[in-house]
Amino acid sequence: MNHETRLNRLRELMIGEGYDGLLITDPANIYYLSGFTGEGTLFVTATLQCIITDPRFTEQAGQETTGFEIQGLPTDGWISLTQDLKRVGFEIGSVTYQRYQNWLETLGGKLTPAATLVEQLRLIKDETELEKIRAAVRIGDDVFQDLLPEIRPGISERFLEIMISHRLRARGCEKEAFDTIVVSGKRSSLPHGQPSDKVLEVGDVVTFDFGGLYQKYAGDMTRTVVVGKSCARSRDIYSRVLEAQMTGVEAIAPGRTCREVDEAVRGVFARNNLDQYFAHSTGHGVGLGVHEAPSVSRRNETVLQEGMVITVEPGLYIPGWGGVRIEDVVLVKGNGHEVLTRTTKDLMVI
Repeated sequence: MNHETRLNRLRELMIGEGYDGLLITDPANIYYLSGFTGEGTLFVTATLQCIITDPRFTEQAGQETTGFEIQGLPTDGWISLTQDLKRVGFEIGSVTYQRYQNWLETLGGKLTPAATLVEQLRLIKDETELEKIRAAVRIGDDVFQDLLPEIRPGISERFLEIMISHRLRARGCEKEAFDTIVVSGKRSSLPHGQPSDKVLEVGDVVTFDFGGLYQKYAGDMTRTVVVGKSCARSRDIYSRVLEAQMTGVEAIAPGRTCREVDEAVRGVFARNNLDQYFAHSTGHGVGLGVHEAPSVSRRNETVLQEGMVITVEPGLYIPGWGGVRIEDVVLVKGNGHEVLTRTTKDLMVI
């Protein structure tokens, strides 16, 4: 899908919501609609698509975009650009209060908080987007294989984090999609724990959660391994998480809701009296953002559609013992789903 098609679809949404102008400030949304990667604001009306930026990015905007007017902010602020408009929306999630106040001074009552219009378009990935997401996920699989020989007693969490970061770049990613998580032993009960200088010990459960950006699109995967030898409890907890994760994946199909997928996962934990150790939602959308709509949670009634890409990442986190999480990236397809992550989910004792 090209930028012109995306803009036309956005204009249809704007008409439906009653906006005759939209100020777009989220960098991912600006890139999605225009290809521009610099700093600025994208302004869209029925007849205008304009990138407002400063001289540092004017040349870049011209190189990265086609069919967009590129200019600095007029001396009268937004008055001349909006004088014929009645209702100008803005993205509440990416605007500072100071910027809002500046806009309010010139736009007055025209300025209106906008629904997540661009995000609605981003829910369904086109083939170009899917190619990039597949590549990002494949790189994650490869990096995990690179990592396996380094997982051994005496190696620190921080060393493994650094290796993941290096290998993501070496295999083609621009950077990490988010801060890499490497937590081991009792620290693995921290769902978003930061890597530390703790060294791996025999019997440790180790959770790796990482992903890279490939041509702006994110990968995201989590695997948990055991160092040296496993105990009965680590095997049991792992098997429960794996059962929940696979149950969640199997629940994915067009027409199902995000809530239903989340409930399928929670049902496994509830039947085993472990649901109190599940500390987050089941998953999230993946694309230009590593955490984007739709949220796969018990409160989200969004209906899954072909072309959506979501994660399924249940975990159990037991204070004083440790934790296990398993995560795949999954594409919703017309006949059900496709798991994009290829790394085995069998318990690995390394």
